[in-house]
Amino acid sequence: MHDVLHAVNGEGRSPSSSRAKPDDGAFFRGMGPPEPQIEESLVVLEEIPLPTPAFFVLQGLIVGLTINAVAALGEELGWCGLLLRELSSLGFWRVSLVTGLMWCIWHAPLILQGHNFPDAPYVGVVVMTGWTVAATPVFTYLTARAESVLAATLLHGSFNAVASLSLVYLTGAGALIVGPVGIAGIGAGVIATAACVVHDRDIATTQLTTSGPINTWE
Repeated sequence: MHDVLHAVNGEGRSPSSSRAKPDDGAFFRGMGPPEPQIEESLVVLEEIPLPTPAFFVLQGLIVGLTINAVAALGEELGWCGLLLRELSSLGFWRVSLVTGLMWCIWHAPLILQGHNFPDAPYVGVVVMTGWTVAATPVFTYLTARAESVLAATLLHGSFNAVASLSLVYLTGAGALIVGPVGIAGIGAGVIATAACVVHDRDIATTQLTTSGPINTWE
């Protein structure tokens, strides 16, 4: 990340502002570089002519739509590719529920090893289940509307890249509460799903969020 910041901003310039705050270092620490490198990155960050959150989001989207998307494609070919086609007869809500549950089962071994919720892995599996169930309708909806698994892939890659910012800027609680796949993430998933329903019912010419089968595409 230090190299990326210098590539964007240039080497050898002294800071002229103090926009970088102590919590901004949490974003870099989560990536594992040594502390001196983190401190140097924070100095460079102060020189970038963007608000710190905006820079992190922009950088995350670039990574999310490229490198992360390649990694996410493997999962989404299963969830919103094969599984959506095979279970399309169940209808939008039931296929989303089944996919969400299977998605959490897929990640459960990692969570039990401390990923996402290192302080509460068993409760973390339950919370992660809540998030996957709440968020999967968004992935299903975008895939069906775009008629391409790439829609879910780009969303997945972008989410993985920027979601950890919630741990940087939402403080005062642990990952179970403010984590991207914690309680805050569940709430965001519910809101995003509601937005999809509003679009489906009030704007789209054909409805997807019904109990009827989803029309698949070639």
